Amino acid sequence: MTHTTSDESLNEPIDTTIDGLTEQKQSSSPRLSRQGWGLWLLGALLLAGGTWGILQLTRSAHSPETALAPAFAVETLTIRSQPIVNTLELSGSIRPIDQATLSTRVMGRITKLSLESGDRFRKGEVLAQIDVTDMTAQTNQAKSGVVQAQSVVMQHQAELSRSQAMLNQFQAQKIETQAALQLAAIDQRRMATLRADGAVSQEQLDRANTVLTQAKSKVAQINAGIGQAQAAISQSNAAIAQFRSAVKQAESGVTSADINESYGTIIAPFNGVVIQKLAYEGEMATPGMALLKVENPDKLQLEIAVPEEKLRFVRVGQSVKVRFDAVNQTLNTTIQQIVPAADPKSRSFLVKIPLNNSGRLISGMFGRITLPLGEKQQTILIPADVLMQRGQLQGVYVVEKSGSQPIAVLRWVKVGKVQNRQVEIVAGLMSGDRIITNKINQLSDGQAINPQP
Repeated sequence: MTHTTSDESLNEPIDTTIDGLTEQKQSSSPRLSRQGWGLWLLGALLLAGGTWGILQLTRSAHSPETALAPAFAVETLTIRSQPIVNTLELSGSIRPIDQATLSTRVMGRITKLSLESGDRFRKGEVLAQIDVTDMTAQTNQAKSGVVQAQSVVMQHQAELSRSQAMLNQFQAQKIETQAALQLAAIDQRRMATLRADGAVSQEQLDRANTVLTQAKSKVAQINAGIGQAQAAISQSNAAIAQFRSAVKQAESGVTSADINESYGTIIAPFNGVVIQKLAYEGEMATPGMALLKVENPDKLQLEIAVPEEKLRFVRVGQSVKVRFDAVNQTLNTTIQQIVPAADPKSRSFLVKIPLNNSGRLISGMFGRITLPLGEKQQTILIPADVLMQRGQLQGVYVVEKSGSQPIAVLRWVKVGKVQNRQVEIVAGLMSGDRIITNKINQLSDGQAINPQP
């Protein structure tokens, strides 16, 4: 309501007061001081200010200027709640399947490390080289020890061969001497018999006895030679076994030295890319020192931490659509693994979903999946482009009426999920509300509008 006040009604009390004061001044001017005049002027000013303030407070909220502003033509949409399938949205991050932090197991100066972050490489390529000159010397020394041990084994094998040949020779001679011994014994017994009968002389018997004694002596010599040859063979076999063990030990030392020397060469374990360079050429590397962080960008997976109360909606082999907003891409894939152990802090289970990388996905990107729960609920959906963003708040312009004039009123809302450019409204709007769908950046709260159906 607009209140009006005539100038005459306002001026009458003021004029009356002034006239009264003037008459009083004229009748008693000799008694009125300057201080009295000052008080009189102050009261008049206060009265005038109070009158102006009352006029401002009683003015209508819709001033003549606002009422005279032209209505703004806008398009509107009457919202209705609709049944939609209740879904579960889970989000996670892309992680590489193949990843490694490459380090060295030896001490030495880094002589080669030319790759930088972002450089790609192939499996089997030399990525870094450590100076292992000392280990190379140890390897050469171990190889020399192997050669020496093998040489000693060969010498004893030659001695074994000679001893074996002597043994064979003595054994052959033993057969001959034993035959000669048997013949000499038979001849001696015959001569002894004949001598007893007086058929032969004593000289012939003595000769037979001498031949028998010589045969026995020769057999004893041959047996002694056989024993010596067998002892030499045993010694050679023992020496060969000993030095063969030394050869194996030396060869083991060579293998160990070769392995240690190979630790100075860092080989790419898979096709990949350098994520972080942790050392540089010329630096001194120590055992366990990290040199490069690498991963395979062509073999990625989405890792999602699923709360234990939501795990019943997820299963291995389940088909899902993975959405990546950063690259505006959606992939069809399946859940490959659910780690059968919960995180003790978050009480969540890690779900792994393999991804076929098209070259646009990068480790660390955010992705999400939406799983249907099989339940429907009444939900209000509005176009995403009708939302107004004011700091952390979101709102929409709603059509309301001030008297008979439609106006745009900014109403703050609480939003939920976003699907197919449709935003779920959790609070702030009701079914039947009429929202403005265009020119929202040109409107102001309380502005008169001309809504179009």
